[in-house]
Amino acid sequence: MTGASGFLGSALALHWLNTEHQVALLLRPLSSVVRLRGFHASFDIGRCASDAEVEAFVKRVQPEIVIHTACAYGRKGETTLNLLDANLRLGLVIMQTLQGTPHPVTFINTGSALAPEVSLYALSKRHFSQWGQLLAAQSSGNVRFVNVNLQHMYGPGDDPTKFTTHVLHACHRNEPVLELTAGEQERDFIYIDDVVSAYSTLLIPCHSKDVIPEIDIGSGMAPTLRYFTETVHRLTTSRTELRFGALPYRAHEVMHCVANVERMKQLGWHPAFDLEAGLRKTIALEAF
Repeated sequence: MTGASGFLGSALALHWLNTEHQVALLLRPLSSVVRLRGFHASFDIGRCASDAEVEAFVKRVQPEIVIHTACAYGRKGETTLNLLDANLRLGLVIMQTLQGTPHPVTFINTGSALAPEVSLYALSKRHFSQWGQLLAAQSSGNVRFVNVNLQHMYGPGDDPTKFTTHVLHACHRNEPVLELTAGEQERDFIYIDDVVSAYSTLLIPCHSKDVIPEIDIGSGMAPTLRYFTETVHRLTTSRTELRFGALPYRAHEVMHCVANVERMKQLGWHPAFDLEAGLRKTIALEAF
């Protein structure tokens, strides 16, 4: 796994550790393991700073499945090159190394449901999915590539820079005013536990030759951002003034984004949380 210091990666790593999988984690030298809740000693961890170190770690581990969740969103002052390194280059180094493995390997990439023109993050994620599919096709079937179009996940402990967490914290703190766009954008919000169960479901066909090259993970529902915000406001009994329309839409804003979950349902997966249930659990568990 990559990205196990992050919200999704740590949730997946802990889940698979608890289900007795052998899990190896590829981390940057300074990546925090605080999200692993003290279980980091139970993992095979490689802290890699260079391409050579990444290659050596992958060759030593000899993975059957690679779960790639590492990314940079560009919300913490990252440069364009930082985004390319995290969202494109790291995955390419791993894919290139896997082409020399003696046994079949499935690479599950965490992509983005956002259109590439929305941001450099979305563009770099789309570029890597295209590169990954091309490199897999050139591997004579030895490397199989699955691109997950992941919708807008949320849950306790998520990054405070994300819209969902920002709204939760602002409403919980009763900030005087929360400035927002008009909120007409429709988004597919999926609770973190449902994301974890969806990835676990994907592991089953990965052990066969029937690998799905592209698949959506989401709730299959797309409420507006306004509805999401008003639901948070109600559940937190917040006194914050919600000032819809105070902010303009960003350039190239996508107004409708929802997963097609029919293929996941065919695999036997169904989301366990609707938006209100997921938000109630998030509020109960969040460390405000």
